[in-house]
Amino acid sequence: MEMNDFKRATIQVPGSSLYYEVNGKGPFLLLIHGGGGDADKFQRISSQLTDHYTVITYDRRGHSRSKLDNRIENYSVETHSDDVHCLLAKLTDKPAYVFGSSSGAVIALDLCIRHPEQVSVLIPHEPVLLPLLDHDEQVQAREFMEALKKNHKSAVENLLSNSKKDISNSKQSTDVKAERLFHNSTYFVEHEIEGILNYSLDISALKSALKDSTMKLLPAGGVDSQSFFAYHCAVALARLLGTEIVEFPGDHGGYNTEYYKDFAEKLHNVLKSI
Repeated sequence: MEMNDFKRATIQVPGSSLYYEVNGKGPFLLLIHGGGGDADKFQRISSQLTDHYTVITYDRRGHSRSKLDNRIENYSVETHSDDVHCLLAKLTDKPAYVFGSSSGAVIALDLCIRHPEQVSVLIPHEPVLLPLLDHDEQVQAREFMEALKKNHKSAVENLLSNSKKDISNSKQSTDVKAERLFHNSTYFVEHEIEGILNYSLDISALKSALKDSTMKLLPAGGVDSQSFFAYHCAVALARLLGTEIVEFPGDHGGYNTEYYKDFAEKLHNVLKSI
């Protein structure tokens, strides 16, 4: 199935209405954002990839245009993974390429365990998987996340500053973007962080899914993130799977920085080489 026209739509899933966008032509490529983000985070690299792929982006439940029936529901990786399963099932009956960022990478990994038939290749970019780290680094990572809780207002201001540089077809006002970013950041720190930190990836189940399917999995990290705990999570995951980490330009969010063209080119080249 191929789509050539840009499409905005929603899909009803248990407990939420998911907003999604489809753009481009070619095999399906799903991009899953991290906490506090939304589909717009990928506008830069999407613009570089739509000649090669049918790019799917969406707002995860509780973020931006994907409203929750219960606004204070507890975060669950499995629930978000179910959302992805429903979205992909609506759009295609073939395995898709999947790129997940941060907590979005963790959601994608869970999808691979429970629905490997839907994934052709997964690139989990700096997945937040604290149980893969040693004790000291787990403590440091938790301290980092706790600091995010305390400082999310200033973080939103930084995100808003960066958003002004976004290459986007959106005509939304800065005020609307600010409101969205603040809402997403607040939702992330109040309802998601604990669930992310407490999630434990079932490595045995993941290995079994890889063994029993044609799915490929390539952990990734930013070349400028090598001192960041999420990069170390990717390294640890690669080690457990007996593979090497793939390095992308930039840092934890390199796809939404001045490196976006190189990032998109790297992603395309990796997928093309498999």
